[in-house]
Amino acid sequence: MKKLRIIKLFTLAAICAALSSASAVTLSDKDKQFLSGYEKAHTALAADDLSGAKAAANDLGSEGAELSKSSSLKEARTAFEKLSAKAKQLAAGQPGYYIYYCPMLKKDWVQTSTTTANPYAGKDMVGCGQIQK
Repeated sequence: MKKLRIIKLFTLAAICAALSSASAVTLSDKDKQFLSGYEKAHTALAADDLSGAKAAANDLGSEGAELSKSSSLKEARTAFEKLSAKAKQLAAGQPGYYIYYCPMLKKDWVQTSTTTANPYAGKDMVGCGQIQK
Protein backbone atom coordinates (compact mmCIF):
# COMPACT_ATOMS: atom_id res chain seq x y z
CA MET A 1 0.00 0.00 0.00
CA LYS A 2 2.84 2.37 0.86
CA LYS A 3 4.58 1.65 -2.47
CA LEU A 4 1.37 2.36 -4.36
CA ARG A 5 1.02 5.72 -2.58
CA ILE A 6 4.61 6.64 -3.45
CA ILE A 7 4.05 5.71 -7.11
CA LYS A 8 0.90 7.84 -7.19
CA LEU A 9 2.80 10.80 -5.69
CA PHE A 10 5.59 10.52 -8.26
CA THR A 11 3.05 10.22 -11.07
CA LEU A 12 1.19 13.29 -9.83
CA ALA A 13 4.45 15.23 -9.54
CA ALA A 14 5.40 14.28 -13.12
CA ILE A 15 2.00 15.37 -14.42
CA CYS A 16 2.25 18.71 -12.59
CA ALA A 17 5.74 19.31 -13.97
CA ALA A 18 4.58 18.55 -17.51
CA LEU A 19 1.60 20.88 -17.19
CA SER A 20 3.64 23.76 -15.80
CA SER A 21 6.20 23.55 -18.60
CA ALA A 22 3.43 23.36 -21.20
CA SER A 23 1.77 26.51 -19.83
CA ALA A 24 4.43 28.76 -21.38
CA VAL A 25 3.31 29.14 -24.97
CA THR A 26 6.04 29.24 -27.57
CA LEU A 27 6.18 32.71 -29.08
CA SER A 28 6.09 33.24 -32.83
CA ASP A 29 8.85 35.21 -34.53
CA LYS A 30 6.41 38.10 -34.93
CA ASP A 31 5.65 38.06 -31.19
CA LYS A 32 9.37 37.92 -30.35
CA GLN A 33 9.97 40.91 -32.64
CA PHE A 34 7.14 42.80 -30.92
CA LEU A 35 8.58 42.13 -27.46
CA SER A 36 12.04 43.15 -28.65
CA GLY A 37 10.71 46.44 -30.04
CA TYR A 38 8.63 46.94 -26.91
CA GLU A 39 11.75 46.50 -24.76
CA LYS A 40 13.62 49.07 -26.87
CA ALA A 41 10.73 51.53 -26.48
CA HIS A 42 10.62 50.81 -22.75
CA THR A 43 14.33 51.52 -22.37
CA ALA A 44 14.08 54.74 -24.37
CA LEU A 45 11.09 56.03 -22.41
CA ALA A 46 12.72 55.24 -19.07
CA ALA A 47 15.61 57.45 -20.25
CA ASP A 48 13.27 60.21 -21.55
CA ASP A 49 14.50 59.50 -25.10
CA LEU A 50 11.61 60.35 -27.46
CA SER A 51 13.57 59.73 -30.66
CA GLY A 52 14.69 56.31 -29.39
CA ALA A 53 11.11 55.37 -28.53
CA LYS A 54 9.90 56.47 -31.96
CA ALA A 55 12.68 54.46 -33.65
CA ALA A 56 11.69 51.36 -31.64
CA ALA A 57 8.16 51.68 -33.01
CA ASN A 58 9.46 50.29 -36.33
CA ASP A 59 9.88 46.86 -34.68
CA LEU A 60 6.32 46.88 -33.34
CA GLY A 61 4.54 46.41 -36.65
CA SER A 62 1.28 48.23 -37.19
CA GLU A 63 0.77 48.46 -33.43
CA GLY A 64 3.69 50.90 -33.25
CA ALA A 65 2.10 53.50 -35.54
CA GLU A 66 0.82 55.72 -32.73
CA LEU A 67 4.16 55.62 -30.94
CA SER A 68 6.06 56.49 -34.12
CA LYS A 69 3.89 59.61 -34.62
CA SER A 70 4.30 60.90 -31.06
CA SER A 71 5.45 64.49 -30.80
CA SER A 72 6.11 64.48 -27.06
CA LEU A 73 7.12 62.09 -24.29
CA LYS A 74 3.59 62.36 -22.89
CA GLU A 75 2.10 61.18 -26.19
CA ALA A 76 4.71 58.43 -26.50
CA ARG A 77 3.94 57.18 -23.00
CA THR A 78 0.21 57.12 -23.76
CA ALA A 79 0.92 55.04 -26.88
CA PHE A 80 3.28 52.81 -24.87
CA GLU A 81 0.58 52.13 -22.30
CA LYS A 82 -1.62 50.67 -25.05
CA LEU A 83 1.27 48.49 -26.21
CA SER A 84 1.78 47.24 -22.66
CA ALA A 85 -1.52 45.34 -22.73
CA LYS A 86 -0.28 43.19 -25.62
CA ALA A 87 3.19 42.84 -24.10
CA LYS A 88 1.69 41.57 -20.83
CA GLN A 89 -0.28 38.91 -22.73
CA LEU A 90 2.75 37.76 -24.70
CA ALA A 91 5.13 37.78 -21.74
CA ALA A 92 2.81 35.89 -19.39
CA GLY A 93 4.50 32.65 -18.39
CA GLN A 94 7.61 33.37 -20.46
CA PRO A 95 10.94 33.10 -18.66
CA GLY A 96 12.94 36.30 -18.42
CA TYR A 97 10.00 38.72 -18.55
CA TYR A 98 8.74 40.64 -15.54
CA ILE A 99 5.49 42.55 -15.17
CA TYR A 100 5.94 45.74 -13.18
CA TYR A 101 3.43 48.10 -11.61
CA CYS A 102 3.86 51.72 -10.56
CA PRO A 103 1.51 52.41 -7.63
CA MET A 104 1.92 56.18 -7.94
CA LEU A 105 0.89 56.35 -11.60
CA LYS A 106 -1.26 53.19 -11.50
CA LYS A 107 0.33 51.81 -14.66
CA ASP A 108 2.05 48.58 -15.52
CA TRP A 109 4.62 47.43 -18.08
CA VAL A 110 6.84 44.51 -19.02
CA GLN A 111 10.62 44.46 -18.85
CA THR A 112 13.42 41.90 -18.95
CA SER A 113 15.46 43.26 -16.05
CA THR A 114 14.75 42.99 -12.35
CA THR A 115 16.08 46.53 -11.86
CA THR A 116 13.08 48.85 -11.99
CA ALA A 117 13.08 51.20 -14.99
CA ASN A 118 9.76 53.04 -15.05
CA PRO A 119 8.94 54.10 -18.64
CA TYR A 120 6.01 56.28 -17.57
CA ALA A 121 7.95 58.49 -15.16
CA GLY A 122 11.30 58.51 -16.91
CA LYS A 123 14.37 59.90 -15.19
CA ASP A 124 12.32 61.70 -12.52
CA MET A 125 11.02 58.46 -10.95
CA VAL A 126 12.83 55.71 -12.83
CA GLY A 127 12.92 53.48 -9.73
CA CYS A 128 9.21 53.70 -8.93
CA GLY A 129 7.58 50.32 -9.44
CA GLN A 130 7.52 46.76 -8.26
CA ILE A 131 7.48 43.33 -9.87
CA GLN A 132 4.01 41.81 -10.06
CA LYS A 133 5.07 38.47 -11.49
